[in-house]
Amino acid sequence: MASEFDKDLVYEGCNFLRQRLVLSCLSGKKVKINNIRAKDECPGVCEHEMNLIRLFDQLCNGAKLEVSRSGTSFTFIPGILIGGSITHTCEPSRGIGYYLEPVMMLAPFCKRPIHLTLKGITNCNGDVSVDQLRYSLLPLLRKFLQTDEGVSLVMVKRGLPPCPSGVVEFTCPVRKELKPFVWTDQGQVKKVRGMCFTRRVAPVVGNRMIDVVKKYIHRYLTDVYFVLDNAKGPSPGFGISLNCITTTSTIFTGEAITCQDVETVSTNLEERSDRRLMSPEDVGELAVCQLLQEIKRGGVVDGCSQAAALLFMALTPRDVSKILIGPLTTQSMYMLRHIRDFLKVKFKMEPEPRDDELSDDDDEEERGNKRRKTGCEKLILTCVGSGFTNFSKGSI
Repeated sequence: MASEFDKDLVYEGCNFLRQRLVLSCLSGKKVKINNIRAKDECPGVCEHEMNLIRLFDQLCNGAKLEVSRSGTSFTFIPGILIGGSITHTCEPSRGIGYYLEPVMMLAPFCKRPIHLTLKGITNCNGDVSVDQLRYSLLPLLRKFLQTDEGVSLVMVKRGLPPCPSGVVEFTCPVRKELKPFVWTDQGQVKKVRGMCFTRRVAPVVGNRMIDVVKKYIHRYLTDVYFVLDNAKGPSPGFGISLNCITTTSTIFTGEAITCQDVETVSTNLEERSDRRLMSPEDVGELAVCQLLQEIKRGGVVDGCSQAAALLFMALTPRDVSKILIGPLTTQSMYMLRHIRDFLKVKFKMEPEPRDDELSDDDDEEERGNKRRKTGCEKLILTCVGSGFTNFSKGSI
């Protein structure tokens, strides 16, 4: 929980650090975080967290960081979001997605259009991959910006752990303000696309993953297409990233990867030789299961983009926005709490109407949407925007 006095917000622990820093930069409120791993063997802020704060320092002009002597607490004072051209080397213990996701939430509200180059690991276990952000969060960003021009996420070079050889470029224009919206039509799945990649393994591994995925997907759809990426790289591994598109342009994603983890890579050659990767068939089945879980969750955004969609809703002008989503993820639950703390915006949550709640005033499309009940129970979230305006953006 956060305790509020004046304009300061105080939190305990290091969980959801990225959300707190993002909302601190947007709201202009300084945030203090105490008891960061105070009882651990290695107390204080980790290297990847300090690396993230340095990235925020490059995004903001005038940001300040005050760290206690023990390193178990710090105060972040935000500056003005300036954007521009930035090159940053990520900590190898975390994937590029860990750093890129909060930047994509801040990018539309900078002073200048952002051109960000991140170097590090593009695909790993534990962090959202660059592929998943490109399939899920990037279309959401384009929808809120209401343009495709200048919004891009390009993977220049793929990098798997433990060698941080990946390079990613992200560009985004700026906006004075976002527009409120109503987005409640999920649609039906019409096609599946995917990216399959291999590094330092036999090229046939990629085909084996694709065959497994097609075996399951072809039971329901025939419009299935994959891109196979067999390229050289310093680290062995392979994986597959899937996305399905509905009739209303809703996108669901699922992915799986097998590679060496940075923490478990040993300098002992014998231990390295004993390490085995998952089979291609297991990776393909895991990716399909994750995709089907997201389809079952439902809504107009998948679990990867839920928190970002809620944040963008809260940043709209003082008008009503409405969205249909599946069961809330942990990230989304805490995003709602942080939005309440920083922006003073509260959401109204109500279950999706059942068949017996159909109204005579509903048109045919809305009645069809209400009858099409599949997957998990869904929620309709409604809020009145905070009236956020990007004062950093210069006027023409």
